[in-house]
Amino acid sequence: MNRSTSPPPNPFSDSPSLSPAPTPPPPHAHTDNSRPVSPSSGIPSSVGSPSSIAGHLKKPSSLISAASGSPPPTHRASFPDPSKLPRNSSGNLTINGPKVKTGYCCEKDKEIVLGEEVHIVDAFKTTEGGKASYITYVIQLGTHTTRRRYSAFLSLHQALTGLYPVLIIPPIPSKQSLTDYAVKGQTKAKEDATVIARRKRLLEDFLRRVLRHPILGGEHIVHRFLEDGVSWNEVLHSPPISLLPKNPLHAPSHNPTFQPASPTSDQPSASTAAGGGSTSTSYIAHHLLPTPSPSHPLKKPDQRFIDSEVFTEKFQNHFTGTMEKVNRRVTKRWTERAGDMSELGAVWNGFSLVEQGKLGEAVEKVGQAVDQEYLATAALLQAWERTTTEPLHIYSQFASLIRQRLSFRHQKHVQYELVQEALETQKDRLELLENAEREARRLEEALERGGRGLSSSTSASQFDSPSINATQHQPEEYRYQQEERRARTSTSTGQGFGLLSAVKHSLSGMMDVDPEATRRANIGKTRDNISQLEDSLQASAQDLKYASTTLQADLDRFQRQKVADLRNLAIQLSKVHREWCKQNLEAWQAAQAAIREIDNHPNQPPAQAQPAQQDTLGEPSASEQTTSGTMGMGNMRSEIERVEAANKPLPLPERDEVDTPFDENGEEENKGKGKQKAKEKEGPLGPL
Repeated sequence: MNRSTSPPPNPFSDSPSLSPAPTPPPPHAHTDNSRPVSPSSGIPSSVGSPSSIAGHLKKPSSLISAASGSPPPTHRASFPDPSKLPRNSSGNLTINGPKVKTGYCCEKDKEIVLGEEVHIVDAFKTTEGGKASYITYVIQLGTHTTRRRYSAFLSLHQALTGLYPVLIIPPIPSKQSLTDYAVKGQTKAKEDATVIARRKRLLEDFLRRVLRHPILGGEHIVHRFLEDGVSWNEVLHSPPISLLPKNPLHAPSHNPTFQPASPTSDQPSASTAAGGGSTSTSYIAHHLLPTPSPSHPLKKPDQRFIDSEVFTEKFQNHFTGTMEKVNRRVTKRWTERAGDMSELGAVWNGFSLVEQGKLGEAVEKVGQAVDQEYLATAALLQAWERTTTEPLHIYSQFASLIRQRLSFRHQKHVQYELVQEALETQKDRLELLENAEREARRLEEALERGGRGLSSSTSASQFDSPSINATQHQPEEYRYQQEERRARTSTSTGQGFGLLSAVKHSLSGMMDVDPEATRRANIGKTRDNISQLEDSLQASAQDLKYASTTLQADLDRFQRQKVADLRNLAIQLSKVHREWCKQNLEAWQAAQAAIREIDNHPNQPPAQAQPAQQDTLGEPSASEQTTSGTMGMGNMRSEIERVEAANKPLPLPERDEVDTPFDENGEEENKGKGKQKAKEKEGPLGPL
């Protein structure tokens, strides 16, 4: 294969943002591997040239939005369109993608496609299969149920992450923290009812998101997880999970479980022979790729993914550092308020036992209203956790997972640039070595021509009729004579100097005594390196293009899902508060009705003499509705007089001599007369 005439493809020549809706490739161009993978967009031929790209480019790349980018994947297509795949000089595909999935792989797959919802209906403690107790979760899909423990969910998430390194895998609840184990103990922390209920909801959300995903929902590993009677441990230790590489950067992005028929042989497998590629060549090409650091800079970054990284970082900081923090503080204060209302309700209920009659009934109703507010607040907190706190935490985990996927794609891009740079370096080195080889050959030919002329002149002077054979072998004999002369000189010198001769002999062994052979060997090695680097560059270009298109499509799908989820979050939070207000309003209206049944104060003026009062819990009066809603000066003065009249103490009865409860000495009467005289002496401004 002439590699110099077939340059490696440029993965940035086709932009996914300019791609039409993904179309599944023909099924005859794929291998036997039927594991569904994410789609990639095909680029029309009219968008290949720079001028056509400029014509299609309407606006610069922006942040992730639901209205821009590639459409969501709606089918289980295979990696890339065969017409756009990199090919070798003979026109055969270098690496083949998995086959398009058609039909249903099992009954679970059919139920999922038909819209059956998955539920976790129960969670209980068991010791089945071991001595230690653990919590098992009962999963129901349709009419079938199966039981899995938390470690099985965790291994499923890890398996999906390895099988689909460029897809956004939904998160699962984290393990117990060390603080919980330290405070509650290992057994109590695992058996905490609150923790179990929260895990039950979050694990159900994880399964629902996986089944609704257009790619993950068709993965047969997920179907095996939901199937009853299947040993999950056997699934983990069987293909394709057992074929996952230790480092996903050294495997194809579209098929990390890619394995050759024999890594040490060049014989292609049956599936690869049908596609025209060599599995061993592509396998080695991926394993020769470097392992760059996630922080390694790019020379030519893709602006779309730079914007995605910046947006995701802001999104994560806002959710993790702001929204979750404020949400925890608000729920903490609501919890404290619920505890205070519980104590206040107990106080009011105790006070109702002291009073009798209508007042006692009114106090009891107030206590019941306070208790109802406590119960409504407790229900509010429970609904708040389900509808707000847990979704916020899920999206904080989503942000972290998206950053990991963007980092993986960044490392794939760095791999491409490093391989491209190494290939250019090796080509430059090969050019230098070939120039040196051509120069050495030219000098050797010149020396041979000069030696041939010198030998022919010497032969003509010594012999009258020289033979043709002697003339042809003269340069070779001349070289042998020169080598023997150098050997004798070195031997005589070595006999004279001893130790110095031994050192010189050792140094001569380490030094390059034959630069021509070394140069030719380096040329051969460099050509082999270039061949391997071209294979690696082709594989890296293919991986980068697949990772970019698939990740961009999944980011767009996630953005639409995020908008819908946050909209539902706001609606549910408003419904929760509305229900809380409704329950409290009913309880306090009942308390208001009981309070109105209490008899008026004895000193309160009759109802006819009182001005119209505003019912703080009822509707405003007609006069207030006609005015601007503010109280005038006249109404304010009448209100103040009414309050003063209501707070005026009871009048004391006039005392006479008969009603005086004192003795007959007249002490109290004299005191009264003295006070009257003192008042007569007072002037208009007080006592003189």
